[in-house]
Amino acid sequence: MIIPLLRGTAISVDFAAATRLPAKLLGDHRVRYLIVGAGTNILYFGLFWLGWHLFEGILPYLLVTALANLTTAVFVYPAYRTFVFQSTAGWLQGFAKFYTVYLFGLACSLVGMPLLIELAHVPVLLAQALVILLVPIASYLLHRFWTFRDAPHTPVDA
Repeated sequence: MIIPLLRGTAISVDFAAATRLPAKLLGDHRVRYLIVGAGTNILYFGLFWLGWHLFEGILPYLLVTALANLTTAVFVYPAYRTFVFQSTAGWLQGFAKFYTVYLFGLACSLVGMPLLIELAHVPVLLAQALVILLVPIASYLLHRFWTFRDAPHTPVDA
């Protein structure tokens, strides 16, 4: 379709190509990882926030971190397994590997949060948010090349 702009100028818009773009993007596991990863981080931070507010003064923030980590992993594993990486590996074996990678993120939190909170005097919720920003790239690489290595990983232009 040609859309006139000003006298003597126009742009060409291919609406058919524009409607195919979302499907093409969702064909790329990296885009699916970003979508599920964003939801994962929202869920994790929400669980941490809730746990921190419900159990402040009762449970240490590192225990709340560990509980939020495990709970999030249980809820999001099916999305990573089926939607992101389209894995065919056994469910329990896959979850064991998945949670091993999740333990890497937990270790980052268990080391990074005390450094930020106790040494830099960063508030607990802000410290958790900062640690969350550091983990996704390493997690993606570990999941792609170890947890879900059985799955096909085709780029968007393949």
